[in-house]
Amino acid sequence: MKISLSKVMLLAAVFAAGTVGLAPAAMAGNQDRMYRVTVQNATLGQPLSPPVIATHTKAFQLFELGPVPMMGDAGYELYFGLATVAETGDPSILAPEVSASDGVWETKVLKSNHMPPIFLPGESGSIMISASGNAKYLSIASMLGMTNDGFWALRGVALPRGIGDTAHYFANGYDAGSEANAESDGTVGGHDDDVINGGDGEGFISVHAGIHGVGDLDPAVRDWRDPVVEVTIERVE
Repeated sequence: MKISLSKVMLLAAVFAAGTVGLAPAAMAGNQDRMYRVTVQNATLGQPLSPPVIATHTKAFQLFELGPVPMMGDAGYELYFGLATVAETGDPSILAPEVSASDGVWETKVLKSNHMPPIFLPGESGSIMISASGNAKYLSIASMLGMTNDGFWALRGVALPRGIGDTAHYFANGYDAGSEANAESDGTVGGHDDDVINGGDGEGFISVHAGIHGVGDLDPAVRDWRDPVVEVTIERVE
């Protein structure tokens, strides 16, 4: 699978991001519930960057479809982190922004066991995460590696309630709207161009239309039909 050198170097830095966790004061003191989250890459030709995962209350929304926040608007910092993930795969901006958001109980980054730290087609990985009180929901997102600003996500899905219960969810692909879909070798993957600031994106988050062969990417390998990822959540204690 063809991965650019800049992508390898950038995603290697993900290991330095580590795991981020924050328990808001409003929920402190409650007994944690523990969950095992497993991410399975279900695509034929899309590597996935390390996902950012959060448990939270109804107060948190990872993103909304439609117009993206502008600089200075409420929600811009969170969107900037999401667009950075969609364009480069780097979770080091999104993870702390999510962690600091109202209603978020814990935030973690799921890292793969090889270098570069990506999940190739057919690969999976698991991580433990906690929740407490009214933090009964989970959101998750990461980059679709061979796209310009594509990502996959789940937004506010319900955590399983009883110990031993399991929930299965299927995640779709989205377009961050921050970069034009040129599909060229010089623009896909973890390139280090200015995120968002290029001003050539659609300007709104939408369901991703896939790979159309307008650049260097072969749709027979890189295109997909939703869903692209299976996420399994198990209540373990």
